[in-house]
Amino acid sequence: MRGVIVYSGLLWMLATGWAAAQSQPSETDSLPRPYRGRVIGLPYVSYSPQTRWQFGVAGGYQFKWPGMSRDSTTRPSYLAANFAYTTKGQWVVEMGTSLYAAHSRWWHQGDIAAGYYPVFYYGIGPGTSSADTNLMQNRFVKLGVRSLRRAGGQFYVGPDYRLLSVFDVAWQFPARIPASLPGGSGGVNSGLGILALVEGRNSSTTPTRGYYAQVGYLLHDGVLGSDFDYSHLAIDGRLYVPVRRGRDVIALAGYAEFNGSAVPIQAMAMLGNVASQTIMRGVYLGRFRDRHELVAQADYRGHLKGRLGYVVFGSAGNVFGSPGTDLFDQVKLTYGAGLRFDVNPADPLNIRVDYALTNFGSGGVSIGATEAF
Repeated sequence: MRGVIVYSGLLWMLATGWAAAQSQPSETDSLPRPYRGRVIGLPYVSYSPQTRWQFGVAGGYQFKWPGMSRDSTTRPSYLAANFAYTTKGQWVVEMGTSLYAAHSRWWHQGDIAAGYYPVFYYGIGPGTSSADTNLMQNRFVKLGVRSLRRAGGQFYVGPDYRLLSVFDVAWQFPARIPASLPGGSGGVNSGLGILALVEGRNSSTTPTRGYYAQVGYLLHDGVLGSDFDYSHLAIDGRLYVPVRRGRDVIALAGYAEFNGSAVPIQAMAMLGNVASQTIMRGVYLGRFRDRHELVAQADYRGHLKGRLGYVVFGSAGNVFGSPGTDLFDQVKLTYGAGLRFDVNPADPLNIRVDYALTNFGSGGVSIGATEAF
């Protein structure tokens, strides 16, 4: 559920993205070989418009389910931990796991995060002004647990639980925040639902062909300990088409999110993303937020020479749903270009540097590991 909490997604991609990239079996392997677990750890530096400079350490252990080291149908699992601190005083600690049981029949996932992450709030709707900046200081704890059963091929489905607790909220201009604003003083979001996905990509970190689709529904209710009662629906679809004899890739993505009327501001649909800049690169997360969101994206990912590549990208999207707004009210556009460097040619994993511009006067550089989507 993207947009539930502001935290540093790049940490997670560095720990789990690297592991996923190196753990994919080679298509040329003719005989199953024993899988050997490995420990991965690395410090890193990144930059995004939201965090400015970010320094962190990410690490993990990847392995296969006990007794399945020679089974090619069992995907590798991982345990990961991450810590980051930014030059804006933000910090985040995260831990998580992805466990594939024997023959990948079950896929168990879990993550927990905590941090101090002050963010700017501009109001609700697609027409908010940058002059209405109001800094919100807050601490958070976030938990996610899901257990997915393979129902056939690459199709998985199962229960999904999400918890978000936001507390110690302090506003730069508290007089601008009405007492009736959901989430204005923090609170607990607790939601239970179902998640279904199809994983048809040849790589989860640097895909060059295939497709991915995910649909998730959550119901937040007081019975679950939630301070807010609302429903949440998210749809994520992606397609990768190789061109130029597979040297280049056209990547297409669409994202939709719909929330009930009582959704708090921390869980609203938001354009942009944090350090990873996966949805509409160049947009500060929370610059535009509302009940609903629709976004379409396209990348042309080309090869230059050796490990070097380039990307030209564009996206269009908007938030809507509050009184007096609609999808086509001041549609937001982002566009730009970037460079890629493959740090693992055996199983490609790109480091990306993108520069984005927008039609509403913001933008900037974002750096991340793996592709944006």
